[in-house]
Amino acid sequence: MTTTALDQAHIRHLDDLRTRSAVIDSQGLRLGDTYVMFFAEDDLMAEHARRLTAGREGARVLEVGLGLGVFAEQLAACDPGTYLAVEPHPGVVDLVTPRVRSALSCPVTVLTQPWQLLDLPPKSADAIMYDTWPPEGHADPDFAAFVERVAVPVLRPGGRFSFFQSGTRLSPARVEVLDRHFPGWTVSPYRLPAARLPGAWTKPSNEFLVPIAEVGVN
Repeated sequence: MTTTALDQAHIRHLDDLRTRSAVIDSQGLRLGDTYVMFFAEDDLMAEHARRLTAGREGARVLEVGLGLGVFAEQLAACDPGTYLAVEPHPGVVDLVTPRVRSALSCPVTVLTQPWQLLDLPPKSADAIMYDTWPPEGHADPDFAAFVERVAVPVLRPGGRFSFFQSGTRLSPARVEVLDRHFPGWTVSPYRLPAARLPGAWTKPSNEFLVPIAEVGVN
């Protein structure tokens, strides 16, 4: 895979994030005053985990954006072979890594760095979950760069890629990326029940998509 240097927009954004204290409370994970993930998203993350690893015994899983560790906790039921997380905020890593290690029985590795600086062996993962906080205006460009530079080269033949997607439709830019790099992909709707929404809910909707894209077998 190809690593890339961080530009000034990403450096400033990363510096800002790292100045925000990471706090876990009864609702979820906050960076400073901003909630970034909620415990109520557990069933949504379970759906991602199940679809990513279905039929993959002992899957080698990469998660980009550790967050609250809810995806990793739900992944435990899928019996992965290895779990690697990439999380650039050291406070999040310190808080969440012990919870992830207690949830998973497989080997766990957590790298404290932005994904742009990753140097992973090609064809080393069976499943990738991508959920990051990019700089303003960089969500779709970062997504495209990640798919091309990380997801496609790092996935094994037939490996699967998913990502956090709020709302009921993908942006045209993401559709184009998926069409270009994956021979087949699907999206499934998911609705978080209103009764489960925490009081501090900050996501734009309780409607989500669970995308699953699969690389070719050759």
